[in-house]
Amino acid sequence: MTGALPSVPGTAIRRCARGGAVPSARALVAALFVALLFAAGARAQLAADSTGYAEPPPEEPEGADYEVESADSLAEGAIELGMGASGRVGARPRQTRRVRFNDRTLGGSVREGEGDPLAGGSIETGALAGRVGVGRLAPRWGRGLLLGAAAEPWSAAASDRGAGAPFRGRAGRGAWYRLGEDGALETLYGRFAKRDLTGGYARSGPFGLGALADRAGQAQASLSFCRGRAEHELALDRAGRWRGEAALERSAGSRTLAARVRGGTQGLRSLAEPLRSGPARALALELRDDAGWGRVRAQAALWRFAPGRGGARAALEARRRLGPHGAIAVGFEERHGTPRESGRIPGFRQGAWGEWRGEVAGLALALRHEVLGAERLGRAAVRTVTAAQAGLEGPAGSGLRITHSVYRVRSGESLYLIETASDRVILRAVSGSGRRTRVEARAPGAGGHVNVAIEIPGVAGAPGSEATRPRWTLDWTRRARSR
Repeated sequence: MTGALPSVPGTAIRRCARGGAVPSARALVAALFVALLFAAGARAQLAADSTGYAEPPPEEPEGADYEVESADSLAEGAIELGMGASGRVGARPRQTRRVRFNDRTLGGSVREGEGDPLAGGSIETGALAGRVGVGRLAPRWGRGLLLGAAAEPWSAAASDRGAGAPFRGRAGRGAWYRLGEDGALETLYGRFAKRDLTGGYARSGPFGLGALADRAGQAQASLSFCRGRAEHELALDRAGRWRGEAALERSAGSRTLAARVRGGTQGLRSLAEPLRSGPARALALELRDDAGWGRVRAQAALWRFAPGRGGARAALEARRRLGPHGAIAVGFEERHGTPRESGRIPGFRQGAWGEWRGEVAGLALALRHEVLGAERLGRAAVRTVTAAQAGLEGPAGSGLRITHSVYRVRSGESLYLIETASDRVILRAVSGSGRRTRVEARAPGAGGHVNVAIEIPGVAGAPGSEATRPRWTLDWTRRARSR
């Protein structure tokens, strides 16, 4: 269940590659041609909620759990309260509390809890013909060369940066001011990557101009252009280092072709998010097709961080609807190199996955199998996982969901099982061989909704050890209209 049964938009991230050697351009073009040929014949498109092999973004350590807040909108005049606790049997629980509110002039969110990686918050209000806020910052300017770069070299945009992202990221903390309803001028001051930064971004028509500077006198600036489905950005620093990126998208009927190209000097890294600066050179192509009976998406990408450290990727996924209440999806992916600027280079990786979903009279069933191998056709598997899920919808918003996963992960590799909660998505890192059964239930209670989850692991280990203890989560959420 790496990137599978609970749908998690925009978190598709998988690893790659052998020895850092980047395949030749001829090999990449051939792989792209094959992928596009299959895509044109299949006439479907990759599902927007497909995740493939999920992993945390490059600024997070490998092999550790990762949590990100869902960007669930709150209606104007509403307030949300939440309390929760989680932990393992026999250990001290972690308690969390949160509140969100949205009024005409004031809005924000605050959460607290010992050991909660999402603790903190933000608040904003109207001021001086615009909006001003303080707290967590995760902006996106232009293509993201200075602020808001995508986590993966082949992705078009970050899933956790900017106002329209499906997740609320944690790039920095500070204060910001935005002039006008459309944010024609934005200024900020905050702490990013252990340094104090100040900056501003101004837009006029299709053009945008941004700048960042720190206390030591380092400065970066960028000029962006956005019109329709064409976006371009050029960034440079005081030392003359530069990077440029262009993105174009064209549609014809049900088909859409998108292309992104990046070039520049290796030494330029974002002052705000150096671990998300991405490769100095990259090329990515994507073909999407949405037919009446299904969807398909084909991707190919080539990138380079530095000599001997780069990568390439080709992927194809198709989804076909089986009547009004069912669907089947299959996918393939091959990678070389590494999508991270630092750390280990895993080696050649090739894998595939398949998934079936069906629903009838409030009962939903799903089955998924994934394999990732160090040799072609998924041989010499470094990780495999099979997951089955059953969900039942009840009255008054109640429901029950049971997910059982069986996995095998080679030493030195990591597998991330996706968990969805009322306010967050968790990538739970596991290794070795084992199984896991997760039971989730929700029901109305105390004027809101109560969510309970129990996770029963089945891994090798001494009885009573932390790895063999069941994990539990209890959460209560209530939404109401403010007076």
